[in-house]
Amino acid sequence: MDQIILKKITLLNQTMLDSLTELDNLKIIEKFTEVGLKIFEADFGFAWWKTSTENEEYHLAYKSADLPYIPQLPRERGGNFEAMKNRTPIFVENVKKENYEKKYDVSPYMKSYVIIPITYNKYLYGNLILCYKQKHIFTEGDKELSISLGNITAQAITIRDFTQKEYDNLKRTEMFKYTWKLLQQEKIKTEFIANATHELRTPIAIIKGNVDLALKSGFKKIKPERALHSIDHEIKHLSQIISDLSILTSGAENLKDQIIFKEVNLKSLINHVAEKSKTISYKKKISIIVKKIPNITIWGDETYLEKMLTNLTKNSVTYGKIGGHTEISAKQSGKFIIINVTDNGIGIAKEDLPRIFERFYMADKSHGRHENTGLGLSIVKWVAEAHGGKVNVKSIKNKGSVFSVILPVNKV
Repeated sequence: MDQIILKKITLLNQTMLDSLTELDNLKIIEKFTEVGLKIFEADFGFAWWKTSTENEEYHLAYKSADLPYIPQLPRERGGNFEAMKNRTPIFVENVKKENYEKKYDVSPYMKSYVIIPITYNKYLYGNLILCYKQKHIFTEGDKELSISLGNITAQAITIRDFTQKEYDNLKRTEMFKYTWKLLQQEKIKTEFIANATHELRTPIAIIKGNVDLALKSGFKKIKPERALHSIDHEIKHLSQIISDLSILTSGAENLKDQIIFKEVNLKSLINHVAEKSKTISYKKKISIIVKKIPNITIWGDETYLEKMLTNLTKNSVTYGKIGGHTEISAKQSGKFIIINVTDNGIGIAKEDLPRIFERFYMADKSHGRHENTGLGLSIVKWVAEAHGGKVNVKSIKNKGSVFSVILPVNKV
């Protein structure tokens, strides 16, 4: 996602949080109209407010101080009703006099405008109208932002209405918890987009730098083999980030629907992962040791299980000490199998332990993320949960860590 669009969406989310302290819904409409004018770089605007969910009566909720004309009430054949009926923004890039009745002609005042319905789930509150004195071409980014502006405005009103009327009575109920969860999800979503954008920007910048240098110097300042090798490395890194992002954005439940369950020999799987991981442990002279593994068959998706174990092993090597070791062991406990990945590396501080499975979180910032995606442990957690299991960790700073994956042996 474009950084400018990302900043604008972040501003919308911040406006929603700020608006929750307002005592009047019309104040919220005012805030979002003014923010809308800012992020769309429009000249003036106004908003219609639906007075009741039972009828189609509207009144002017807010208008810019420099609004050059008095807007007519929404009418059934007009764009306002069309936008609200279809719950979809309407973009008019070229206002023509002949397209309006004399009474409703807006061509003297504007050359372009957008009508944005204020809607969220089943709620429809009205429209925001942002206008331009000169002709404006709406980009795909504008169209994406218009939907966010309408939805987030409506979310702020919906949540404000709920919290204002029901806070005292429902603050300890599941409903309050659900409302708070919605707010937290919005915050997490914004942070996730920002972090993902940052992760993708670095390899793209390196690729672009190599290409620019090669083109400008005619390969005099950089050997073709070196440039191509660097570009190939970054493309593989980009591919890995996109692959990991696709898993995390699926969600554990959706991911479970994609899993192809079949019989997987645990011993063969772990030996394969250990052998493959030796290539990344070689530089640090870290020994990868496979302890006695029960020769049992578990039920799961071999591709995802391999990715999960590879990520755990790679994480152990990344934060391991030179000349150290990583041990992989497994034991059966009733209907479950417990897989442990143990190392004598740098360990994890107590304050970091609760957060290490968060997307992009890095406990030790001194270990650069460029060789990783910053998503490895999140993938481990989500794959384990998608298989009906879980992952735990025990760690002592400067002594090492033990990651334990607990999976059901049979299909869940």
